[in-house]
Order: sequence, then structure tokens, then C-alpha cells
Amino acid sequence: MPEQLEQSASGEISRILDEAIAEVLATMFFADLEPAPCTHSPLEHSWMSSAVSARVRFEGTHFGEAVLTISRPAAEEIASAFLGLDKEETSETDCAQVVLELANILCGSVLSRLWPESKLTLSAPVSDAMERGLEGPGHRCFQMPEGNLAWRLSVEGANR
Repeated sequence: MPEQLEQSASGEISRILDEAIAEVLATMFFADLEPAPCTHSPLEHSWMSSAVSARVRFEGTHFGEAVLTISRPAAEEIASAFLGLDKEETSETDCAQVVLELANILCGSVLSRLWPESKLTLSAPVSDAMERGLEGPGHRCFQMPEGNLAWRLSVEGANR
């Protein structure tokens, strides 16, 4: 696998992202999703204006960050499934916490597939205000029955 992500999320990297994200969502959050065209620009007129986002930084043999953004209806659905609660019992705090956990799990799954021999440390996930856009290498969008999910993996470099 190349040290840096290529300029587009195509080919092998795209396949790895799609498989890792689909597997995590299906096995841990009981959710189905499919790769989809991006529908999040411009930010102020899209589903992202009310989305829940999380960012996880990583460092070690590679360093960078992963950003997960998920539409509010989809976040509510995965939170209730993950917590084993009805949607009506799931609070906004529950949704935010589950999205943080999902970002952490996805980051670990994706990184372990990209660089299985690497030694990486993940930071605690934090809520992200989407200060940066999602476009760029490692960016993928997905459609769920309940809404949208966007993912961006940015690798800033590799340590030798």
C-alpha cells in the first residue's frame, strides 16, 4: 500500500474504505449502506447543516486524521440500534456519543486494512465542527435508508 493516499479515492483505497465501513456498520450498528455520489456541497444547503460529525487523529508509522459526518436521522438510527433502545429513547447526547464511537471504530478498521503492519495510536475522538471540507484523498460518501454518511481519511505523512 502506498505511503500516501493517492489524489483520488479510487481503486484499491476506495475498495478498502467501502469494505471496512460497510462491515463495521453492518456488524456493530446493524445498518446497511451503499457507496453513493456526494450530496454535501454547498454546506449551508445540504444535509450536513444538521449532521453529527467526529474527528479522530492518528500518529505513529503514519499520521493524519479521519472525519466522519452522518446525517441526523441516520445518526439517530445507528445510535438506537447500537444502544438497543427505541429511537424515542435515544437522546441527542446518545447520538453524539455513538457517532464518536463509530468514528473511532471506523478509523481503526480502515487503518488496520491499509497498513496492517503499522504501529498507530488513535486520539480520543472529538466532535468536529466541519472546519474543513470533506473533499480530497480518502473521501467517500454513502447512502443509508435513513440518510447519508461521509468519510474523509487524510494522511499527512509517514514516519520511517
